[in-house]
Amino acid sequence: MSTEPPVRGQPRSDAGSLPEAPSGPVLVIPSLHPGEDFPEIVRRTRDLGLREVVVIDDGSGAAYAHIFAAIGAIDGCTVLTHSVNRGKGAALKTALRYCLSRPEVTGIVTADSDGQHLPQDIRRVAAELAEAERAELRAAVLGIRDFTLPDLPLRSRLGNKATTAVITALFGRVVRDTQTGLRAFSRGLFEELLALDGERFDYEMNVLIYLLQQRLPFRGVVISTVYHDRGNTVSHFRPVRDSMIVYRGIVVQAVRFALSSFTAAVVDLVTFTAVIDYAFGGTSALRGVAVATLTARLVSGLVNYEVNRHIVFASDHPRGISMLRYLLLALGIVAASAVGTSVLGTLLAGHVVWAKVIVDSALFVASYLVQKRWVFAPGRAGPKSLPRLRDHTPNS
Repeated sequence: MSTEPPVRGQPRSDAGSLPEAPSGPVLVIPSLHPGEDFPEIVRRTRDLGLREVVVIDDGSGAAYAHIFAAIGAIDGCTVLTHSVNRGKGAALKTALRYCLSRPEVTGIVTADSDGQHLPQDIRRVAAELAEAERAELRAAVLGIRDFTLPDLPLRSRLGNKATTAVITALFGRVVRDTQTGLRAFSRGLFEELLALDGERFDYEMNVLIYLLQQRLPFRGVVISTVYHDRGNTVSHFRPVRDSMIVYRGIVVQAVRFALSSFTAAVVDLVTFTAVIDYAFGGTSALRGVAVATLTARLVSGLVNYEVNRHIVFASDHPRGISMLRYLLLALGIVAASAVGTSVLGTLLAGHVVWAKVIVDSALFVASYLVQKRWVFAPGRAGPKSLPRLRDHTPNS
């Protein structure tokens, strides 16, 4: 069990300090090895009117202690300290636990420590959260950067485009900035966010996926796109290693789906063999083959359904509805395979086997997406929903 990190710089209310609202959102800034200008960045954000600024020193070490001490001395700022580096996700969870223990905190706004998030954008995201909370207790807001600008670092542009394509394919919703660090969440989501897996950069992706899986219609606010240089060298994100961490959950689910399909194929073959051998004496007569085939498909289909429902997609969707949808999908795939193989086989000058391989490979991917987005899709988590995602043009 993890212990609560030390707290430095508890907010004070002595004469001369900034006025503090009785309740409201808190700005959360995880930090690792910040620059010397970090206290000034925090000081500027303290003027935004938020209840408090919570900075997490994620194991930066003694060399950076003076920076966090300067932040702790700012009125209305709190510093939470990890003795060792535990990752951005762990830092965000530490802040969530701290805020959850404070009943006056109505929500959090998260920002990065490198100055890429401008004070006016933080203010606007916080204002959007306050408006969203009037319609929904479980509200979320994302700051959306403009990735069409010509001077963006190449790794940021390509990384976001790739992840956007994957998210769109898997969940059927376009999220134009999947890796934004400027986000806001209402108090109603704190416990759910704390329960999610991930300790490093994967945590933020897990949060986004959770919002999509639960069909929580989060809002978007277009923000300024700021990088210190074309290589974005200030960032601690390691493109190869951290991208693997970010995509780990998606890849694991896809691998489980493939293994589930392989298991179902083995069950199908074993069942067919057993029925044709023991019930029909190994005959190749149409009646025996038909009965064996139908029995094998029924058994393997039930196995595949249960494995996908409980292990692959961990769905809580009502069994009756998901089973009916699964059956409709299975029938549709059989029909599409037959028609597609026939048509493509004709186009390939009679190479029916190759046509079947191509068609069934495409249907395998389609089956995964349909099962994820329809058959085993979770029901809407909350009793009400937020308005559609809205954009605001950044102030110039």
